[in-house]
Amino acid sequence: KQISNLVVNILNIYFLLLLGGVILAYVISRQISKPLLLIREKIAKTELRGQNELITYTRQDEVGLLVKQYNKMVMELEESANQMAETEREGAWREMAKQVAHEIKNPLTPMKLSVQHLQRAYDSGPSEKLDKLFAKTSKLIIEQIDSLSNMASEFSNFAKMPEDKFEVFDLAEILESTTDLFKRSENAQIQANINKPAQVFADPEQ
Repeated sequence: KQISNLVVNILNIYFLLLLGGVILAYVISRQISKPLLLIREKIAKTELRGQNELITYTRQDEVGLLVKQYNKMVMELEESANQMAETEREGAWREMAKQVAHEIKNPLTPMKLSVQHLQRAYDSGPSEKLDKLFAKTSKLIIEQIDSLSNMASEFSNFAKMPEDKFEVFDLAEILESTTDLFKRSENAQIQANINKPAQVFADPEQ
């Protein structure tokens, strides 16, 4: 009976030790896996251009080293995203500046040629042709100056993009004006056969 009681007591002690070991192993595994699960969740939520949160972990163990590397990666990622955004902004402004310079340069050469042609006609002496040429050239130059002025205003108000101003107008008149402007270009010969009228509903500035 005493041996039987001793065996039962020993078995109970082993059972309690085994149960305690299981509980201790579960607690330790939870302590280890909890920061790992947190790291996994943070990595899953990491975005290139989002606001990523750092992980706070004070222990200096293997998990602490992993957390430290994650926080370092997040900060480097944020810095890279800022540099990328800055590069994209610079590229957009550079492209816009090129486009604006191109749009401004386009009418300047034919305007210069028109004035030079008018100068030569003036030097030849007064005539009826000179009066018509002066009126036509003046009109073209004023139109182009107005167009350049509108472009400068739109560029300065870039934060507030200009709205489309649709209206009915004669497209033939704009085509005729444009061909007259570029007709005296040195590197091109323009022939136009424009049928009037050609009414359209659009933004004449565009």
